[in-house]
Amino acid sequence: MLDKAVCYVNGWLQSQRHRLHIPQTYLMWCSQKTNASWWHAYAIKHRPWRPHVCVPCEWITQLVPSSGHVFEVGCGSGANLIWLQQKGFLNLGGSDIAASAIEMCNLLASYYKTSINTVVDDALHPQFLPENVDVLLSVNWLYHIPGASLDDMFNVYGECVNPGGYMAFDCISARYNSKPNNNYHTADLRLSPAKRRPSEYTFRMTSREVENCASKYGYVVQKKRELRTFPPRNVYIAKRCF
Repeated sequence: MLDKAVCYVNGWLQSQRHRLHIPQTYLMWCSQKTNASWWHAYAIKHRPWRPHVCVPCEWITQLVPSSGHVFEVGCGSGANLIWLQQKGFLNLGGSDIAASAIEMCNLLASYYKTSINTVVDDALHPQFLPENVDVLLSVNWLYHIPGASLDDMFNVYGECVNPGGYMAFDCISARYNSKPNNNYHTADLRLSPAKRRPSEYTFRMTSREVENCASKYGYVVQKKRELRTFPPRNVYIAKRCF
């Protein structure tokens, strides 16, 4: 409960900086028109209270010029890309396996009379690989996929990033392993154990494990932050050295 309270207060303090100023009526129209999951509208509305997406995006604005090429894998309806566009970034792209999410992203971008280079693709087994990327962004995505690992992201996309460029991402912290009921799906905790699904968070890592993984692919972690969220997450930005 304390972590949730801290997250709420921090989100409230940062709400104006990290909010997407999209009218609620237009947001719901986009959601209904595309038949995208309700979660996309929720994530946009509550973005300031989701520091695992806000902090890496903030770091991007600090480390990379607005002319930089940012590509987000598992971009969903494009909330992070649209936020970066509002901060002056124009060379933006992303992929998602859900066609409805990509369609919603394009509609939201059109509200600002701009466009984002999006593609429907399986990000773990892509038909399309971005080129000359300055930042590869991956948040709230990889650890939900059964059988996936952080190695997958670096193995698939590591060489898409220019030398001197970055990967910005979040990871469920291994601290979650000590939390009660961490092996169950968080939406099922009020159900009897027999009716609960396995946890939606398929892997958790310590900071040392993340740093060791990055180094195998020629990256070094430049920034990291432990977040007071539920489940506990860490966020990272790693620089490609060669």
